[in-house]
Amino acid sequence: MVVNQSTDEHIVGVFRAAAIATAAGEGGGETFAGQLGRFDEIDKPQVDRAVRLLLDALIRDAWGRGWQPNDLAEFGRRELEPDALPLLAPAIGSEQHAYPIAKLAPQWVDQLAGLGLRKSFDPLDLTAWATSRRQGRYLAIDAVIKLAAFLLTLPVLPRLLPLPGTYLPLSGRDRRPGGRTHGDDKVLGRIRGLLAKAEATEFPDEADALSAKAQELMAKFSLDQALVDAQGNGSAEVSDDSAARRIWMESPYATAKSRLVGAVADVNRCHAVMTDRPPFVTVVGSELDLELTEILSTSLLVQANRALLATGQRARGRQKAEAKTQAFRRAFFVAYAQRVGERLQAAVDATQAEVAAEQGDALLPVLAKREQQVTALLTTLFPNTTTRRTRISSGAGWLAGLNAADQASLDANPAIRSA
Repeated sequence: MVVNQSTDEHIVGVFRAAAIATAAGEGGGETFAGQLGRFDEIDKPQVDRAVRLLLDALIRDAWGRGWQPNDLAEFGRRELEPDALPLLAPAIGSEQHAYPIAKLAPQWVDQLAGLGLRKSFDPLDLTAWATSRRQGRYLAIDAVIKLAAFLLTLPVLPRLLPLPGTYLPLSGRDRRPGGRTHGDDKVLGRIRGLLAKAEATEFPDEADALSAKAQELMAKFSLDQALVDAQGNGSAEVSDDSAARRIWMESPYATAKSRLVGAVADVNRCHAVMTDRPPFVTVVGSELDLELTEILSTSLLVQANRALLATGQRARGRQKAEAKTQAFRRAFFVAYAQRVGERLQAAVDATQAEVAAEQGDALLPVLAKREQQVTALLTTLFPNTTTRRTRISSGAGWLAGLNAADQASLDANPAIRSA
């Protein structure tokens, strides 16, 4: 009878060494995997325990480096190998087992729910996980090593939410949009419904009408909420609900596509900062303006991709060949973003003027105070930023992007401008 003399900590160390070798692309990973296989033959429950200790520690470390559940899911979808990706959500849920649900920020809980993790979080059991997937132990251990290698190499990101276990209800920036009512949720639901129909229709005129109505609702909703907030707290006291969200960009042309998110953010009193790797845009603004920015930019990204595809299908001969080039497509997205921004700004200015005419001088001080709050958070999160210029080398792509943006479904959009 063979007796395992190794401690849990020793097996965790071997897993970590295997992950480091894998991340570095060294051949020594196989040697460590062989050691783990021998441990597994002797005591599977101990190996399961070591896996749980390892992944809990690595995911906890990811939270400390500014990552959130949705960030891990999005980056994992892009970087993790297919056999390791299914282990990520159970590993996240296992680490969350340590915290009472009340000690998690509401936005954090929403992200967990988006991963299929809802309020009850179970410690990871590798044996049960592998059995549920009809996967052998060797492949399960290999998936652990790959996931650990992924987690070990995550860069540091600005922290946007309180760490799990540290959230205090209604603690300033950590709360949901203040005073949200059932009626407000109905408005957001209607906006989403209109934009979904605009994305689905094949008729540009119908899409325009649907989006124009959605954007009219968004602009009016945001301004009305700002006034309600100010009236509830006194005109001199505008509650600070400034926050930040990451909107992940799809390749290719992630940088060019990010300009569309930036255009939507600008007219919604938000600021957008692009990060190349990982590829996401961090949008900073009030909670409601962030939500509206995310709703509209997501819809417009769908429309822009669809418009680019349609442009290529309509092209003929030499133009068809050019429409397939990177230069054409990059120019298309940049031009689309610029023209969309111009159209949104015109629509928002009209809506703001209408609300200001109804409310007199009450609106501008509220917006000015909100801008100060958002700018302060932006400076805290990103003390050093640079302005990037994109070189355009395809005039045909630029013109195609402008034409597509003129037909995009958006004529009367969300709230106001950003500095």
